[in-house]
Amino acid sequence: MNKFFIIYFVLIFQSIYCQKISLNGADASSKENIAKYLANQLTDNYKEKDSVSYYDNLFRLNMINEKNDLALFYLNSLRSILIKKNSASSNATGSQFEVYINTVKKTKESSSNFYEIYEEEFNKKYKKLTVKEQNILTQNFEFDTKKAEKDIEEILLKKIKNDSIEIKDAIQLCRKYNSLNVAKKTFIQAKNLLKKLDKENFTVYDSVKVITKDHGDLTLNVVVYNKIPKPQSTILINTIYSDETNVNDAKGYASAGYACVILNTRGKYLSTGKIEPFEHEAEDINEVINWIIKQPWSNGKIGMIGGSYLGFSQWAATKKLHPALKTIIPQAPVGIGTMDFPLNNNVFTSYALRWLNYVTNSKMTSYEDFDEEKWNPVYKKWYETGKPFKRLDSIGGKTNEIFQRWLTHPSYDKYWQSMVPYKKEFSKINIPVLTITGYYDSDQLGALYYFKEHYKYNRHADHFLIIGPYDHAGAQGNIKKQLRGYTIDKTANIDLNKICIDWFDYVLKGKEKPAFIKDKINYQVMGTDLWKSTNYIDNFDKNKLKFYLENANNTLNLTTSQNKNTNFSSLKVDFTDRKDADELLALKYNVIENTLYNKNNLIFSTDAFDKAFEFSGNFTGKLIFTINKKDVDLYAYLYELMPNGKYFLLSTYLGRASYSKNSEQRKLITPNKKATVSIYNNEFVSKKIGKGSRLVLVVGVNKSPLWQINYGTGKDVSEETIADAKEPLEIKWYNDSYIEIPVEE
Repeated sequence: MNKFFIIYFVLIFQSIYCQKISLNGADASSKENIAKYLANQLTDNYKEKDSVSYYDNLFRLNMINEKNDLALFYLNSLRSILIKKNSASSNATGSQFEVYINTVKKTKESSSNFYEIYEEEFNKKYKKLTVKEQNILTQNFEFDTKKAEKDIEEILLKKIKNDSIEIKDAIQLCRKYNSLNVAKKTFIQAKNLLKKLDKENFTVYDSVKVITKDHGDLTLNVVVYNKIPKPQSTILINTIYSDETNVNDAKGYASAGYACVILNTRGKYLSTGKIEPFEHEAEDINEVINWIIKQPWSNGKIGMIGGSYLGFSQWAATKKLHPALKTIIPQAPVGIGTMDFPLNNNVFTSYALRWLNYVTNSKMTSYEDFDEEKWNPVYKKWYETGKPFKRLDSIGGKTNEIFQRWLTHPSYDKYWQSMVPYKKEFSKINIPVLTITGYYDSDQLGALYYFKEHYKYNRHADHFLIIGPYDHAGAQGNIKKQLRGYTIDKTANIDLNKICIDWFDYVLKGKEKPAFIKDKINYQVMGTDLWKSTNYIDNFDKNKLKFYLENANNTLNLTTSQNKNTNFSSLKVDFTDRKDADELLALKYNVIENTLYNKNNLIFSTDAFDKAFEFSGNFTGKLIFTINKKDVDLYAYLYELMPNGKYFLLSTYLGRASYSKNSEQRKLITPNKKATVSIYNNEFVSKKIGKGSRLVLVVGVNKSPLWQINYGTGKDVSEETIADAKEPLEIKWYNDSYIEIPVEE
């Protein structure tokens, strides 16, 4: 469920001040006077291409100007647009302002007390909303007044120059002032009213404790909808992101006809245990299921849902499958261990420490510990000093016990294997599963690992997949129309939240399977506005194009015929050069790029294609090379170079050469002797490759502050330092190296 409604502004304003408003003549004696002056100036001249932003801003500006009827007109105009876009929150959007405006209007017409009228208007609005919208409504009243005041002060201090302010900053100031004004006057009362109304609809237990067999304690939040018969099936959500607002999500599932239980992982919320991510879910979830099925509101049937860590935890629960667990919906599930996180094909990510601080520094979710601006300087300092990777946490300010524990497990060993099903354990998973992921989901590798392993060991698995042009949030229902520079096809903008509820109704209530799901694999072909489906993932490998990495007179080509000459393409990488930290940290890896990063890599290209074709599946290949070291971390990024000169990111691979053949056992490379790295465990993608496009392959050596750096000594990479770099790495890619891409004409 969306927790914040985010709008990006594209402002167009023309006047003698261009993009600015003069404050000459404004009464600057108070923030209120400045806001009213700016709102008055803006409403006469404000223009905006995006209609959602336009109406969203205009209703707020007119509120400040006390033009209440006009403010309501623009608010309703905004809702009309959102309804057409099938926004689940359209009727609830701006309700906090609507109730306030109607209260102000009636107070002027009546001698009644403001707060008496406010309660009357609030109840009236609440009754007009659906149960789902009522749950969304609670989010409208979550507002940090201290932060808003600080933001306003900062705008006034930093954005007013030469007695003028830019339009975009004036808009921000007015929005923040308006929200702050309404929040201070009404939000406390609104929250009290919501609590009262909630009690009529829901029974909420917010601090249930369950004691485990090993004497650990777990905290549950339980929500039961009072207006449907009991007992009910239960939706269980296991989360490490403890937050008071999680109950709102639970109410959404409860209002759909289910009891909902939120299990806070061991050590979180009111639990007294240590926070040890991923380590206890396989046991703890089953113990909570035992507790649930004994409750009077439970009919003994349970389904699980959630994304990222929450997705991982569902697979953890299937390691020792409880008979009461009837289905799971893992969205963007973390592939814990070496396939996804905290290692990508046995290469540790620096992000692992950032995430660990995020979830282990507090019993509740510590959002301030997740700030990218806080962590990039840490990564930069580690990179520039050349200290061992295992010192990253101390550079960040303190030792992290879990981070240090993880670093002692660079292979997919029993430590990781104990957390989720391993090999034949997948054969015992016989419940319906719906996996959801995206082409640009940072945990797609995990999602597809579980999907493939399930079918590998259980040919008759009842497992379905939905995959489309989504990032990590999109795969969890928060789909972005603009995805890192790419405008997704209209048909890709589906209601994943509804599909999930329909899936639960299908499995737990015996209703029809969601109509959207056709076959086992449902995928959106980017650039066609079409969804397609198939029953076997192997179908994507039936037709392939093979391209060899050729160096022809220093021109790097991807060719369909192998050059018989034993030629190679060479590259030198100086691990001691750390002047590029800022440049590397600034890389965005958008879906559509104007240029490609061309340092520490080589770029190979096909000829232009004379007809369009569909690329659906994973690209694979073999990189045949020699190096003057014992190990190396390689990457391969595949792009479509479109006729307009822009690059469309298709799929990426990163992996440690010494683990290429077996993620469980490291085998070092013999320097200056030919070795082979197989490209695998990279992102699945489906896209129409246009006529006149080319495929571009970027192959390189990892040297980035965002990842562990492999200096090639053969020692534990976490212990290597810049002193181990010595002479530059020399790598030669031979022309019998190749990639294969799956195609459908």
